[in-house]
Amino acid sequence: MKNKEMKVKAMSMAVAMSMVVGLCPSTIFAATGSQTAKDGTYTKTAHVARTAEDDENEDEWNEYDVEVSLKVEDGKFSAITVTPGEGYNAESDSYFAKAVSKSKGIQKMLVGKAATEDTINGWDSVSGATRTSKAVKEAALAAIKSANEAVTVDTTKLEAAITAAEALKEADYTADSWSAMQTKLTVAKAALKAKESQSAVDTAADELNTAVKALKKAEVAKETYVLMNIPYSEFYAADQVAGADSVSSATKAKTRSTLAAGSYHVNSDGTDITGITYPVKISDASVLKNYTQITDDSKLSITVNIKGKETTTEYNGKDALFESANYSYYILSETPSYYKEATVNADGSLSFSEVKGATAQKLSDASIDFTTDTKYGDYELDVNGLPKTVNTVYGVVISTKEGDNYGLRHLENIWKKTKLAWSTGFVTTSHGNTLDSKDYEKMMGQTINKITYYTDNGIYEIGADQYVPVKFNGTVAAENADVESGKVNLTVEGLPGDYQAEYTVEGLEDVQVKDGVLTYKTKGAEIGKYTLKVSDKSGKYADLTTDFELTKEAVPVVFNNESAALVAAEGYAAEDVTSYVKKIKSVTVDGIEYAATGKRAVKIIKEDGTIDTTAAPFKDAENGHGFKISVKATGYAKDYEFTYTLSQESEYTYAYVGLSWAEYWAAENVQAAGDTSSSDAKDSKGESDKGAFDTVTRATVNHGLHRGSFQCNAVIKAENGKEYAVEYWTDGTTAVLTDGSKITFNRGEITEESGATTKMTEYDVLGLKYVPVKVKTSDLDALKASYRVIENGSELAGGYSEKNLVSYTGLVANVTENTNGLKTATKNEDGSFSFSARVNNGSESGIKDQALKTAPTAEEAGLKVKEASGSYGEFLRVDLTGNYGDLGSNLQTVTWTYYGDDSTYTNVKATYGTKFAADNWMHKAMGIQLGLTDSLRCKLPEGTDGTGYWTITLTALGYNDVTYKFQATEENIVKESEDKTITTTELEAAIAKAEALKEAEYTAESWASMQMELQEAKDELKNPKTQATVDEAVSHLNAAVEALVKKEEPAAVDTSSLEKVISDAAALKEADYTVDSWKALQSALTDAKSALNAKESQEKVDKATDALNTAIKALVKNGNQAGSQNGSATPTVTKKAGTTTDGSASKGTSGSKAAKTGDPANVLGLLGLAFSSLGAGVGGFAWKRKRK
Repeated sequence: MKNKEMKVKAMSMAVAMSMVVGLCPSTIFAATGSQTAKDGTYTKTAHVARTAEDDENEDEWNEYDVEVSLKVEDGKFSAITVTPGEGYNAESDSYFAKAVSKSKGIQKMLVGKAATEDTINGWDSVSGATRTSKAVKEAALAAIKSANEAVTVDTTKLEAAITAAEALKEADYTADSWSAMQTKLTVAKAALKAKESQSAVDTAADELNTAVKALKKAEVAKETYVLMNIPYSEFYAADQVAGADSVSSATKAKTRSTLAAGSYHVNSDGTDITGITYPVKISDASVLKNYTQITDDSKLSITVNIKGKETTTEYNGKDALFESANYSYYILSETPSYYKEATVNADGSLSFSEVKGATAQKLSDASIDFTTDTKYGDYELDVNGLPKTVNTVYGVVISTKEGDNYGLRHLENIWKKTKLAWSTGFVTTSHGNTLDSKDYEKMMGQTINKITYYTDNGIYEIGADQYVPVKFNGTVAAENADVESGKVNLTVEGLPGDYQAEYTVEGLEDVQVKDGVLTYKTKGAEIGKYTLKVSDKSGKYADLTTDFELTKEAVPVVFNNESAALVAAEGYAAEDVTSYVKKIKSVTVDGIEYAATGKRAVKIIKEDGTIDTTAAPFKDAENGHGFKISVKATGYAKDYEFTYTLSQESEYTYAYVGLSWAEYWAAENVQAAGDTSSSDAKDSKGESDKGAFDTVTRATVNHGLHRGSFQCNAVIKAENGKEYAVEYWTDGTTAVLTDGSKITFNRGEITEESGATTKMTEYDVLGLKYVPVKVKTSDLDALKASYRVIENGSELAGGYSEKNLVSYTGLVANVTENTNGLKTATKNEDGSFSFSARVNNGSESGIKDQALKTAPTAEEAGLKVKEASGSYGEFLRVDLTGNYGDLGSNLQTVTWTYYGDDSTYTNVKATYGTKFAADNWMHKAMGIQLGLTDSLRCKLPEGTDGTGYWTITLTALGYNDVTYKFQATEENIVKESEDKTITTTELEAAIAKAEALKEAEYTAESWASMQMELQEAKDELKNPKTQATVDEAVSHLNAAVEALVKKEEPAAVDTSSLEKVISDAAALKEADYTVDSWKALQSALTDAKSALNAKESQEKVDKATDALNTAIKALVKNGNQAGSQNGSATPTVTKKAGTTTDGSASKGTSGSKAAKTGDPANVLGLLGLAFSSLGAGVGGFAWKRKRK
């Protein structure tokens, strides 16, 4: 909108509003009697007063005010609100309700009735609430009397004036007169809404009609720019393109979809694409009155169904041209950068110029791919390099050097912007559509030299030099043949008289055609599909092609019903099966053929040769049903036929399932079995481990959380809201998650593979991840929907390797009926699952190719009942510090059984289940640590204190169960101590000792391990929980310090001899020796220099010295034999320290004497070499490993 028009309209609005205010009448009449009150809300107050009768009866209620609010809408009471005021108490509740909301109350009786004084007077006092209803009525009458009388106003005339004004078009009138009319229209609408008085309404109608009469017709612009629908033939006419009719379509959806962007269609049924929507300059805008105008208010909704998917697209404003009449237009507010100019012909029709305003851009980097073999027509030309900024292609013109131009149309000729195709009358249909060929027949035999694109991004020209070979009604056919026959029968028909035929088959040698027979060299020929190409040697005509197969009779496969797979037939190998399966074209099952490749392929036989029992033919089949199957494969003369009998599906499936603590223990006959209750109470270590079988939660960022991944479902929760489910750790900071991704974890800092970072909020140990389970096969999918299920053949992985604990990956699940620890999953009526007690005497490990392991005895495991400390919050603890590493890495659960004073272990007093991290733990060097915590899952029987006889039963992945017996005395039971003093002197000393060590002196791995323990010790020192936890930190830190491994210390390497022989070799001259002997010397010299730089060991330095000496000895003088056979030609050979020239041990011969043997170096050189050798000898070291 122009600035002037904006100012005028803004002033008009202000004037209009002031006029509306001026219409309000100044005389107001109250509504009385039967007069209807004006719409609004009216409020008044009355007083509920006591009478002498109330005082005599001693009725206990207080006087109070009531406020009555009447809401009037459309002349009726729409709502009545009564609010008690000051003095009101509960004694008045019943009276108030009767007067207001009960059946005879004012709300029930008056709401919805005429808003008049008579209506209120007609409401009688309510029996039983006389005082209240009287006051309410008084307030209501006062409120209605405060209302103005509703005025009846006839708005017929005003409404007609408004309707007539709104039907007018702004474009037809001058800005000033239109603005004045709009001002009066605004006033009229306001008066219609207010209905203040008849005179106000009539005045507004008169003034609006006057403003309409005063409208002045606008002068029609002589020049304007529009978007216009131009038929194809008229769009391309300026390019000297003949024809280019509209496109007829049998697929009615695509013409009305975004696939046809840049075009428009007239018919709403999708049967055509009519032309192109393009910017046009109109010199005389008056001609537009004959055509359909599309404005910003225009709307169009098109719903199409493509490939079964229904899509609705809304086209608003100028986009609505997509489905509109020829020459429909939309007026542009700005001059476009490119456009056609319209000319009005004598008969009133329009014609259009070439594109103006934009210069064609030449795409020098673009290229084309051309073929005569396409399903979209007779020819296809694909453009490479069209700018990616192009969103819409309006049209394409193909030009030839013969001077002809050919216009292309959407969908039939232009597909997805860069794929161009056309018919010249030989391929007549595509996708059910009849192709228009008459406009393109002339192109045959011409040479394409330019492709012009009209796009939303401008005009582009692509140069070309592509001959269009002439097509003809010719055919070629080839029969399949035995690969060993060396010949194929051909039928060639319809070749033009001047066609100079050449025959080629890619993949075959010595191809010849004579008398309808193609021959080839059989040696090297393989079975398979081949393409014969018949070409015109002159290049004038298009090629003819046909496919055929070279076959053999023998099929390399047989069907094995037991494995439901194609396997190698006798005399064939597995690779022959693989090759055969790759060549399968189709599989017929009970008479129905299924393609093996392509869009609609149904894979019946998988890549490994097995039958895909989930494929369509087998889905609803009953067990025992036999299927007749025929396999058609490329290169095999006969189809392979067999019968597949659907095997009885196993009733049960075996797998590992991840269970929560409560689900695991629910059927195990332990205290609080299946109870998920938690507890807010803290143990002596400050952990919330006093619940039953709830999730174990930790806020620690210490390294110990690595160990939860050995056998548990462990989750790290983070500030970003994510939960990272850990499978195992590759090192101290890298965790592999269950989805295969990785995170880096460094004391609570989490970094994803993408680089995104966050912080840990808590660490949860949910339960066990590898519980062997038996489930009905029919319930397997439901189980998988609710639990993490690891099926047989899948990988098992867990843990983090550090010293005695070893992580594992690559184990393969193999759960069977005989797997130790097997539970049975049962689906309940509500769809949930329950799990039976475990089988404790299984004979198999549940791991492929791994026998069930036997756990160590108590003595071998180093069982020790710990002296009472409570360092982990326990009241009783047993440690296994002997041969515990593998058992600890696979440890899953521990069951404690208490026999009290029964030394015969006969009478069980209580049985307790445990949880990892809360009760069970293992340390890299300190053993397996098993504790019992006073908690909801472990309460000692009344009258017992924990002393007496116990057993612990350990279960572990791949192990048989093992039970250890022991006795607990008072020294083993943690009791509440009155002495709360905590001494940290030893902890401080241990920390100081660790901090005094130097990282440079120790291996990285042992240093990192110590640093973890040091940090935990510092955390404990900062917030000591109990004396036991402090002492535990001391022992762990001291153990880590003891385990430090010293870095290898350097041992001196003597390089003096090596340096000497290098110097000797460098002094020699290449011109004196043969090429081969010199080349050998240079190779040895390079190795010697590398050994000198590395100084890896004395042995390697000495070997390099020997090798270089040998190469020097082997030098051959030009024209002579080897130097060692000619004294005058023998170069210097330097001895190793402590050896003779022949390599034997020396007998007191000094190195300085060796240097005199033919050495051309002078004394000063020798002196310098001596100094450099001394320096190198001191500086060269090999590393010698030492432990602390």
